[in-house]
Parts: sequence; structure tokens; C-alpha cells
Amino acid sequence: MSKLDSEVVRFVQDKDARRLLVALSGGVDSVSLLHKLCKLRTRYDLYIVALHVDHQIQPESEQWMRHCQSQCDEFKVSLKTVKLNIQNSGHGQEAAARQARYDWFHSQIGPTDVLVMAHHMGDQVETVLLRLFRGSGLLGLGAMHEMRRFGLGWMARPLLRVSKEEIIAYARENDLRYMEDPSNLDIHIDRNFVRHEVLPLIRSRWSGVDQTISRSSDHLKTVQSSIDKSAQVDLEVFLCLSRPTLLGDYGCVKITDLISLDQTRVVEVLRYWVRCEGLALPNTRKMNELMRQVFGNNTRGRGGIRWQEGEFRVYRKFLYLLPVQPKLCNPATRHWQGLDAVCINEVGVALSVCHSRGSGIKLLSTKNSQFTLDWQHKVRVFHPSGSGHKRTIKNLFQEKGIPPWERRRLPYVYLDDDLVCIPGLAVEKAYAASGTEIGLEINISGAQTCRLGWV
Repeated sequence: MSKLDSEVVRFVQDKDARRLLVALSGGVDSVSLLHKLCKLRTRYDLYIVALHVDHQIQPESEQWMRHCQSQCDEFKVSLKTVKLNIQNSGHGQEAAARQARYDWFHSQIGPTDVLVMAHHMGDQVETVLLRLFRGSGLLGLGAMHEMRRFGLGWMARPLLRVSKEEIIAYARENDLRYMEDPSNLDIHIDRNFVRHEVLPLIRSRWSGVDQTISRSSDHLKTVQSSIDKSAQVDLEVFLCLSRPTLLGDYGCVKITDLISLDQTRVVEVLRYWVRCEGLALPNTRKMNELMRQVFGNNTRGRGGIRWQEGEFRVYRKFLYLLPVQPKLCNPATRHWQGLDAVCINEVGVALSVCHSRGSGIKLLSTKNSQFTLDWQHKVRVFHPSGSGHKRTIKNLFQEKGIPPWERRRLPYVYLDDDLVCIPGLAVEKAYAASGTEIGLEINISGAQTCRLGWV
């Protein structure tokens, strides 16, 4: 049994999935992996779907797609394809294509699915070297994982211990047809330069270097796993001790809790927190700036950092983790019957309703009426239910500790011209249900609900 055979068998024996989604480029790696999985399909009750992405960059891309379809017909596997229009985000065409490809994979995977990639030992070695050259830390040098969470399901790389030579030998042994991507020869691309120029020189001096680099990567993963376990314990404690956020996008921790740890440990906790939320990590310069704010004399209680995918913000001695906040323009005023849940995507909030006794907006007030949702408060003063005196809207926000970036996202709920409710905060006293009166509770949640498409 070849190395490829044994590694794929080991993977399917350990897997617990309803579907295997195999990323199929048409090259020797992915074709060999798909072929082997198909040979094991009956024995291990595998349901296999191949995924092919046409980036529309190479003139041969249509030919590659037809080749993938032909292979899937031969293997009796269904194929899902997509054509992407790559938009260069400033990080190069290769990076943009990779991001677009993974975004599509992300959209295809379900809770019991495993996305199977054909990355091999050579790919792992190249990744380690590239990240070393770019100054990556422990997490980056651990490189690719054999199995990790991906979207709603998992991503697997069963060939990370298999060399390129072993894959080619498997393909020849089984008379497999595959395509060669001419862009893989372009040494202007960093990975190709490492593959064709750097690694051959290293291998000529140190035989077996692929295995040793791969083994070092595994050691680093083990160390990172230990650090993550400690960070997980710290983070769970800090989040439990913290106050809940109104919109609950990601949460916050007390800065006084953080500074009870040394800075190195704090950095690991925050980096772990970011990764738990599925965000890319901020760079070292950004993290150093945040540490200066957290451990410095930040008397204003404000500050934070922003990177491509997220933000840390400081407010009233709490540190908040948020998705990147878009520049908001107030949504148009809209009417709402208050019967069903509604998602306001412009500001990333969702409203839902339920009935309760003695709380919420008394139903008598809403009979034969509809609510108006507005993001401008037309009145300055508000009398919250349960309070003995009136408040300005600004004072109410301050008392409740609502940070400025959340205030701009909250709708004001009107009946005619009367402000009756600020969801999640208060109901106007004159409209509040009390005693045995049936009331309508309007609940609010944040961006994560909207991203799930709840309407």
C-alpha cells in the first residue's frame, strides 16, 4: 500500500461526516485524492461531491472545467462548479483568487460536511518557509492543519504527510489524467519561486528536509495548542465576569481583568478570542498599539485598533471585540406591524417580538396601529417605565453603558409621533404594560443574526 493509500484510508476511518466536498482543480494532487476516495466510497459509505472553481484568469480555464467534468463522469461523482470574477483588493491577484475561492467553498459547506483539500507535504513546507520569510509567529509557522473548523463544517487535508513524488507515482500507477497549470511555473509568484528556486537548493544540501520541516511544523502546532488551552480558560473566565453587550456581536472583557495577567499572556488571550470568532488576526504592530492602550494610563477610557476584518474598541474600561463597523448612513424610516421578526441589514440589527404579561408595550396602545422605525430621535426627553423621572436620550444611553457605536445602530420605535420604545433599553412609561396587562416585548440582536439571514 502506497503512502497516499494509507493516509486517505486513515482519514476516512476517522471521519464523521455526511458529505465529503472534494476541491478539484484538475491537477494531479486533487485528481489522485478524488480517485482514491471514490475507490473507498462503497466500503466506507462515503457521499462525495467535487467542487471546481473557474477563476477566469487563465485562457485554458474552460478546458480545465471540461476536464474536471470528464473525470467526475468517469468516477461517477457529481460536480459543482462556479465562475468567479476576481477583484484585486490590493494584495495581488493570487491572494484575491484564493479569498474568492474560499468564500465560495464556505458558502457550500453544511454542519455535517467536510471540505477535503489535496495539499501535500511539499505545499506544507512551502507554506512554512513563506511564513518564516514574512515574520510569522508560532501560529503561522504551524502552517496548515490536517483538520480544522471551516464555516459550518470542517476542512481536512489528508495528504499533508504525502510527498509530491508519491502522488505522481499513484497517478501513473492508476493511469489518471490530469492538467498542468502553466502559472505554476511563474517564479514571479512567491510560492513558485520557493518551489522552483529555493527548495531545490536546500534539498541538494539537506536530503529529507521536507520531512524535518513538516515535523517541526507539527511540534509548533502542539505548542500552540497548549497555549490555546490556557487562553481559552482565561477568556471564558473574563467573558463570564463581563457585562453582556446589548447587540451581542462578539462581546467585551474588563480591562482590569486583563491587566491582572502579564502582557504576553494577554496577547495570546486576545489573539485566541479573535480566532474563535473566525476573524483574521491583526498584525504585530496593531497588537503592540493595543497593548500600549490597555496597559497604559488610558484615563479617557477610549481607544482601540482596527484591521481588515475586525476591531478592538475601548469604552469605559471595557475592551470590545467587533466585526469591522461599516460607515453607517441612517436607514430610511420604515413601517412595521410588529408581528414578525425583521432584519435591518443596513445597520446589522434584527428585531423580534413576543407577548408577555405586565411588561413591554401594552397591546391596547398598538391596536389598529403600526410602528414606525426611525434612526433619528424626534424627542429629546424620554420617561422610561419603572423610573420616577424623565431622562434625555443621551443620559439613558450613558446610564445603560451603551457605547457610541451601538447607539447609532439602535432604532427608535414610534406610534404616530410618540416615541414608545428603544428596543433592549426601555419602554415609554405612558405606553408600558403593567400588572396583568398583556404587553408586546420588542427584542433586539446584532449583526450575527442578520448574517444568518433571519427575516
